[in-house]
Parts: sequence; structure tokens; C-alpha cells
Amino acid sequence: MASFEDFPMIEVKKMNETEVRLFSLLFNLLREPKGISFQKFRTIMPRFYKNEDIESDRKKLYRDLNQLKSLGFNIKVAQYGYQSEDFFPYYIEKESIDRSLKFSKEELEFLSKVLFGSELTKELISLSQKLFSFHLDLIPNLTKQSLSDDLEDHSIDTSNTEKILQAIKDKRAITIIYGYDDKERTIEPYRLIRKNTTDFYVLAYDRGKKSIRRFILPKITVKKETKEEFFSNLKISNEDLNFHPLSLKTHPEMEILFQIHPEYEDRWRSFLEGAKYEIVDHQYKVFTTNQNALFQFFVILPEVLVESSSTWKEKFANHLQEWENLYQLV
Repeated sequence: MASFEDFPMIEVKKMNETEVRLFSLLFNLLREPKGISFQKFRTIMPRFYKNEDIESDRKKLYRDLNQLKSLGFNIKVAQYGYQSEDFFPYYIEKESIDRSLKFSKEELEFLSKVLFGSELTKELISLSQKLFSFHLDLIPNLTKQSLSDDLEDHSIDTSNTEKILQAIKDKRAITIIYGYDDKERTIEPYRLIRKNTTDFYVLAYDRGKKSIRRFILPKITVKKETKEEFFSNLKISNEDLNFHPLSLKTHPEMEILFQIHPEYEDRWRSFLEGAKYEIVDHQYKVFTTNQNALFQFFVILPEVLVESSSTWKEKFANHLQEWENLYQLV
């Protein structure tokens, strides 16, 4: 029989300074599920992170967070660029529950009979590929053959690209279906454009829209090759070839003034390359038809912005609030 001596008491020791700091750090992170920024840590934990040398405090916080991570706490560190973690929070991500469905062999056999007892559709094919990806032996034989035949019917078709290239060469119009829209459109393809390294676009005159449009190549289905010559004879401008996100047309063109921190002007100008802007009295007047692209830039590098109009700052704040609400729902 075990005696009291077989279970010695754990020696009680006073916490040292580092242990107190780590415990306080962890307690605050648990108390604030939305997260705490570096600057807020300096406010609520001045005993540990309120030195005159802010860089020293920053490094100390990094070390402490990494030590907590090594102890098993899933701490997410802001990755938005140098010093932007001053304003974006660190937070503890709750352990995710394993929500993957686990089926027994009997359940899968029953499910296969129910699924394949109805008409074979694209949705059913997609669902079966996911459910039975590692259990193809459980799919009824007749259905497996039908599935195989259907997949063969949906093999990659390169004829669309060939027809488009031939139409560009012959300067002949073609009738297409674009994306999920069932409405037919007649276009006059001018040129095939490659953006970056993988994305291909067809620059074409859309007779229905009466303007030059860009069509993503894989989304085009050629329905008819006409013998009609081009009605249009437009010159391709630099604007037509401009893929800068600020130039995407989501609203009428607007002008926005920005004052930028001098240390970040190189990054700012690099971002604006290809966009329309002017420099007026040390401020940047940006012309854009897609201001959402600006939101993304300043979310990543908030320290770049020194000043802008109150109207634009209000829109930016609303954008951030929308994303915060979406984040809370995830």
C-alpha cells in the first residue's frame, strides 16, 4: 500500500520576474480574445513594456510571445510589415475542433446507395469525389462507370483557345458565352494579353457594350465562329493594357489627396506605378475608379498615411469595421 511519502508535495516557490511577466502577458491575452497590440501592451503592462527604448520593449515582447508559443499556446503574431504590429493585435487562437466527418464502412455503403439512386448530376459527381475519394470501392459499379464516362466528357478542351487565336489572326468576330452568364456576346478579339506569369486575357471589342473589354481566357466558351469582319477599328491605348487595381472600373473616377510619410514614399510610388496620379504641394492626388485597392494598401502599411480627407478616412474606417465584423463571424 502506498504511503504518504510516495507522493511528495511540489515545492512552493516564489515566481521570479520573468514568470510574473509571462503570466501577466498570458492572462491579458486570455482576457482580450480580440487581441492586444504592442502599443496597448505598453499601456496596460507599463511595469514590463514601458522603457524609453521602444525597440528594446518590442524585442522583449517578441521573446515573451515566442516563449509562450513554445509552451503550447497558439499565439498569432501580426504579419503586416515592419512596425505595423504596433496597431494590429496579437491574439490566442482557440484550438479548432476537428469537424471533419468520419464515416464507418457501413455508413458509406448506405450513403452510396442513397446518393446514386437519383439522377447523376454535376453536383452529385463533385460530392461523390469528395466523399469517396479514399473509398472508391464503395461506389456501385454501374455508377463508377457512369462517373468515369462523365469525367471523360469534361476533359480539358483547348479548342476555345485555338478558335480565339484564329479569330485574332483573321480579324473575324466570334460569339461567346462568358463565365456563368448564359447570354451570348459577340466580340471582336484584338489581342491575347498575359498578365504576370499565369493569367491570360483576351482584349476585345464587345459589340453589345460598345467598348473594349478584357475577358479572362479560361472563362470564354466560343459558341460560334462568324465570318464577319471587325466593325470597330479602335487603337489599343495604354489604359486598355493597364491592369493596375486602381484602374478597375467599380465606380466613377474620383480624386483623393494623400500626405505620405517621407520614409515610405518609395513603397507608395512603387504601389502607384501604372496608376494615374499627380504630386501637388507635397501631396499625392490619386485618380481611381476602384478605391478599395487603396484600402488594402493602407491596411497592410497603416504607418504610410499621414493625412487624407475626412471623407476618405471615414470610408476607410468603415471598410476596417466591415472586415472586423466578418472576422468575428469566422
